Amino acid sequence: MKKLFIIIATIFITSCGKKASQTVENKPLIKLAEADISSDEIVHLTDLEDNYYTLDQILADHKGKVVYLDIWASWCGPCKTMMPYSEKLQEKYKDKDVAFLFISIDQNIQKWEQSAKSFNLIENSFLARNYPKAKLYQDNNVNSIPRYMLFDKNGRLVDDNARRPIEKDLETTINGFLAI
Repeated sequence: MKKLFIIIATIFITSCGKKASQTVENKPLIKLAEADISSDEIVHLTDLEDNYYTLDQILADHKGKVVYLDIWASWCGPCKTMMPYSEKLQEKYKDKDVAFLFISIDQNIQKWEQSAKSFNLIENSFLARNYPKAKLYQDNNVNSIPRYMLFDKNGRLVDDNARRPIEKDLETTINGFLAI
């Protein structure tokens, strides 16, 4: 009887977790043309399929994870130089509660798409639609790239000028936030 209770409890807990993640994944997507992007209080983004998101929405979808945000562009040499190091960092944290987000400030959509695909930035890759006007960029003086930001597990900005992926201190910082 005790084993049966444990099995039922495990199934219940597992199915609840799946339902929660399905709810996030099954949100109705809207295209940029359908979105109201008039406010610069929030960061407006689109993905490679022109689906519209806000940074707040994406951070909420990653609640419970440390989020490392990479602001870059296809024309930025230092940004491109950091991409292999970012890939190694992602590999190191692939089984941890860390999400890597990539926001391009490109003005040329085709160049962003080509570059994102060449760096295999298919998942969590977005194009900024209100750079540099959005409050996040203004409040944190984001006027040069590459720029990295770190958000805690609750989606709060904890480092508006985080270390680059090549710097070992970054891993120490991420590990510290994972431990909290």
